[in-house]
Amino acid sequence: MDLLNAKNKIKRLPFPVIAAIFSLVIAVILSVSFLFISKSARINFEKSSHKELSQLAKNMKLEFELGLNEQLALAMQMAKSPVIIRYFEKPSDSSLKKEAFEEVLAYQNSFLSRLSFMINDNDLRYYANNEYLYTLDKSNSSSAWYTSLLDTDKAYVFNVDYDIGLKQTFMWVNCIVRNQNNKFLGLIGTGIPISQFVNSLYSQLPENYSMFLFNEALETTGSTDLHHLEKKSRITDVITDLREYEGSLYQIGQSFIDTENTVYAFQPLEEIGWNILVSKDYTVRAFLENAIVPASICLIVIVFVFLGFFVFLRVQLLHLNDKKVGTSILEEIQNLADSAKNNTETAQNQSASVKEIVATMEDNNSLSEDISEKIKDVSQIAVKTSGDVADGVSYLEKNVQQLHEIAQANLNTISGIKALGDKIENIWDIVTLINNVADQAKIIAFNAELEASSAGEAGRNFHIVATEIRRLADGIIDGTKEIKERITEIQKSSDNLILFSENGTEKINEGVENAKGLEERFESIKNSAQSTANSSSDITTIIQQQAVASEQMLATLKQIASGVENFSSATADISRASEKLKNIAEDLSR
Repeated sequence: MDLLNAKNKIKRLPFPVIAAIFSLVIAVILSVSFLFISKSARINFEKSSHKELSQLAKNMKLEFELGLNEQLALAMQMAKSPVIIRYFEKPSDSSLKKEAFEEVLAYQNSFLSRLSFMINDNDLRYYANNEYLYTLDKSNSSSAWYTSLLDTDKAYVFNVDYDIGLKQTFMWVNCIVRNQNNKFLGLIGTGIPISQFVNSLYSQLPENYSMFLFNEALETTGSTDLHHLEKKSRITDVITDLREYEGSLYQIGQSFIDTENTVYAFQPLEEIGWNILVSKDYTVRAFLENAIVPASICLIVIVFVFLGFFVFLRVQLLHLNDKKVGTSILEEIQNLADSAKNNTETAQNQSASVKEIVATMEDNNSLSEDISEKIKDVSQIAVKTSGDVADGVSYLEKNVQQLHEIAQANLNTISGIKALGDKIENIWDIVTLINNVADQAKIIAFNAELEASSAGEAGRNFHIVATEIRRLADGIIDGTKEIKERITEIQKSSDNLILFSENGTEKINEGVENAKGLEERFESIKNSAQSTANSSSDITTIIQQQAVASEQMLATLKQIASGVENFSSATADISRASEKLKNIAEDLSR
């Protein structure tokens, strides 16, 4: 009864009072809506920015490390080259030095900086780009950079420095050269132009994003303003928002910092002790993009309040025209209910479609990441193949040199055999002379025997001597005959040996030509492997950019899906409220 009396009093309120109450309610709703929209837009911006900046920072790290690791792999491959190791063991051997310098030059042409340097622990001679500069003095304190490496167990050490003259940052890599017994032989290395990798990252940075790089000392190492690099400005001086976090920035790792106007994401580069910092500002455009869903919800609420006020006014007018007004209200609310149902069904269908698109985008994003990893593996294999082919070319060059030496030795052998044949011809003449002398001695002995026989007893002893001389001459003739047969056999063997040696020389020359052809094919394979590595790097970059775009689209679709779900829920509430109003209107109509 009391409730009925209260309703009747409300119905009897004057219109100006009702309008004032309604205006007050609208003012309160607008104030709350503004606060709700601002807070929700800020929360949505931070969530979406965390995802976008995290993916962007990871892609930047992957791109940076891909180029850096390729150069490091080449430098370490150079330190493990068998040709260079043999030279470091015997630096006084001129032939080894020549081969090693040619090997270093081949690697030097593969480095982005086209730079190389080395120092041998045996002679301590320092070479830069194969040019001698000075001899190191271990006792000098300025040589501590070298002596500190004598007992290290690392494969390489490095230091990063900004060259003001060249306006570039270089990473100087000192690779340790060791033999099979792990003995320290010296070091060899190159300068990696870090600035090229940093500039490549800036060229891929999307609009409305900012990026800096800084080291463990909080010195700015990457910026579009080179003034910061030259003065080694602290990152907290460049970005004043970070000053209150200065004590923890050097070990911040992979994390986020949210300030009033900007979201910052950090990604460590463990390889060189740097950090990537990417940021996105909270602009008016960002506010509008993230305020669509909460603004839609507030708009629905305001519309619902207006509808309620409209219904309330119609109820107030019911006293003037009960039946007609009730019927009119019923028709209006019926239309409102039908419209609300249609909106609910449409919103549900849109929500289902958006969810399917989100699921598809997530699958595509995962597939892009898998493809990127596979292509990265292909790039690393191509780099290793290029290094192995370079070693193969070196071994082939050495084999060709040895084949030339064998061919020359074979020619010397043939010349010796021919000289031996000439000497054998001279022996043949001497044997012929001995044979002639033996024939003359035999004739003289025969004549002496005849003279001795005619002399009787007086020539008996002379006859015996003549007989022995003739027998000795026969023996000499038989011996020279056998010598001639042996000489003939030696000459035949010598001729055959010359023929075989000449055939061997032809085969060796054919082997040299084949080796040269194989060297050209190895060089072609090396170029193909290098081209494959470069193409793989380009493909990886494209896929990473596609992944970033997909992440952004995915985040936007998720926001749309969330908004559609909220809209669907709101329209369902309106539909239920319309049904209740319909029942009330039917009661009023009756």
